[in-house]
Amino acid sequence: MAKQEKQSFLHGALILSVAAILTKIIGALFFKIPLQNINETAYGYFEAAYNIYIPLYTVSTAGFPIAVSRLVSESLALGRYRDIRVIHRVANRIFFVTGTVGTLIMFVAAFLYPGFVHMPPVMLTMLMMAPSIFFCCMVSAYRGVYEGSRNMYPTAISQILEAVGKLAVGLGLAAGALQLGQWQFENGGMVYGKAAASASEALEISLPYIAAGGMIGVTFGSFVSLAYLVLRYKAKGSGITRAELASSPRPYSPRRIFRRLLAFAIPVALGTLATQLTNLIDVVSLQKCLAVVVEHSGDVIRELYASQIEASGTNDILAYLTANRGIAMTYVNLVPNVTLTLGISALPVITSAWAMKNRPQLKKMVSVVLRITLLVALPSGIGLSLLAKPILNLLYNPVTASVAGPQLQVLGIAVVFICLTAPINSMLQAMGRADIPAKIVLVGGAVKLVLNIVLVLQPKLNIMGSAYSTLACYIVMVLLSLISLRKVVGVRLNWRMIFIRPLIASLICGASAWAVNGLLSLWISAKIAVVIAILVAVVVYVFALFLTRAIAKEDILMLPKGEKIAQILEKRNWIG
Repeated sequence: MAKQEKQSFLHGALILSVAAILTKIIGALFFKIPLQNINETAYGYFEAAYNIYIPLYTVSTAGFPIAVSRLVSESLALGRYRDIRVIHRVANRIFFVTGTVGTLIMFVAAFLYPGFVHMPPVMLTMLMMAPSIFFCCMVSAYRGVYEGSRNMYPTAISQILEAVGKLAVGLGLAAGALQLGQWQFENGGMVYGKAAASASEALEISLPYIAAGGMIGVTFGSFVSLAYLVLRYKAKGSGITRAELASSPRPYSPRRIFRRLLAFAIPVALGTLATQLTNLIDVVSLQKCLAVVVEHSGDVIRELYASQIEASGTNDILAYLTANRGIAMTYVNLVPNVTLTLGISALPVITSAWAMKNRPQLKKMVSVVLRITLLVALPSGIGLSLLAKPILNLLYNPVTASVAGPQLQVLGIAVVFICLTAPINSMLQAMGRADIPAKIVLVGGAVKLVLNIVLVLQPKLNIMGSAYSTLACYIVMVLLSLISLRKVVGVRLNWRMIFIRPLIASLICGASAWAVNGLLSLWISAKIAVVIAILVAVVVYVFALFLTRAIAKEDILMLPKGEKIAQILEKRNWIG
C-alpha cells in the first residue's frame, strides 16, 4: 500500500471547506429552498422534526468521533500504527450500540414530542428520520480514523454523496407526495385515506406526507455515505503502509483502547451532552413559547403578519413562523459549516503538538485557526446582516423575506460568534480540556433559555425573540471561550493580527456591498443589484485584506504550492 501523504492544516481545511460549500449549495439551493417553495407549512414540519434529530444524533455519537480522531492522531505521532486498526474496530462496536439506542429513542420520541409542541403532523416525519441516526453514527467511526490520519478526502466525498442522495430522493418524494395528494383528490376526493372537501383541504392532508418524503431523503443520504466509506476502507484501508505496520510496536488490547477512548470521549461527551441538551431545551422552549403566545395572543400575531398569512394561505401560524425561522437559519448555518472544518482539520495537528509538548507550534496553530476563522466569519456575518432582505429576495418572494429578513439581520451578526465556537472547542478538546466547553455551553444555554422565555412570549416580538436570544447566547459563550483558551495555551496572542485587521477589511467589504446594492437597486432589478453588490464586495474584500496585511505569510505557506504564492505576495508587501 502506498503511503498516504498527510495534509497540512489549511490544506485539509480547504478540502473540507469545498465539500461543506458544495453540500450546502446542494442542501440549501437544491433541497431545502425547493422544499420550502413546495409548501412552507410542510417545511415547518420538516424543520421541527430536524431540530430534534440533530441533538439526538449528536448525543448518540457522544464525543467518540473526536476521541477517535484524537487517539489516531496521537498514535501516528508516537509511531503506534498498529493501534489504529484496533481503534477502528472498537469504534465500530461503540457506534453500533449508540446508533441503535439513538434510533430507538427517536422512534419513541416520535409518539410523544409532536403532541407536546402542538404539532401532531410532525410524527410521521420523525419516524422516517429515525434510521438515519444509526447510519450517521456508523459513518462517524470511519470519518474519525481518516480525519485523525489527516486525510480529509474520504470525509469530504462522503459528505457530498450524502447531500446528493438526500437531494435526489428527498426532493423527489416530497414533490411526489404533493402530486399524489392532488391526483387522489381529483380522482375521488380521498387523500391519503381521508376525505377532502376542497383542494385546500386536500393540500392540508398532504402536508405531513410532503415533509416525511423530504426526510426519507435525509435517511437515504446517510446510508449512501456509510456505504461509500465501508467500501473505501475495505479497498484502501486507513493509509498505513506495511512497512509502518511492521515497525510499529505491538498494539494495545481492545479493552485498553476502549478505556483510552472513554478517557478522551467522556469529557467531550459531557460537552456534547451539554451542548445538545441546551439546543434541545432551546428548540422545545421556543416551540412551546410560540405555541403559548399564539394560543393566548393569536389576534396580535395574526395582525402583525396579516398580509403574509393572507398571501401564503396558511392555517397553521405556528408552523409558518417555524418555517420562516428555518429559512433564516438556512443562511445562518452556511458559514459555520465552513468554519467547522477548520476545527476538524486543526484537531490532529494541535493534538500532535500537545503530545510532543511543542509550545511554539501550539501558539502558532491557535493564532492561525482564530485568524482564518475570522477572515471568513466577519465579512459573511456583516454582509448577511446588511443585505438580509435583498439576499432572501433572490430565492424567495418578498412576503417570505419580510418575515425571515428581520431575523436574518440580527442573526447575521450572531454568525460571527457562532463561527468561532466550534474551532475554539476543537482546540480545547485537542489539548485535553474538553470540560471547559461543557461548562461554557451550560452558561450560554441558561442565557438562551431565559431570553427565549422573556422575549418570545412578548406577542410583538414572538419569533424575533429567538434571534435576539441566539445573539446574546453566542456572545457570552465566545467571550468565555477566548478567556479560557488564552489561559490553557499560556501565551499572549496578537489580537491586532487576529481580529483588528480582519475587522477593518470586513467593514470596508460590508460598506461597499451596502452602497453598491443601494445605488444599483434604484436603476436595475433588485435581484441583479444584490448579485453585483456581492461580487463587488468580494473583490473589495480581497484588496482590503492585502491593504491591511490581514493575511500572514504562515497562512499562505500551508496552502498547496504556498511557497511560490508567498514569494509573489511578499514582494508586493501584501502579507503580514
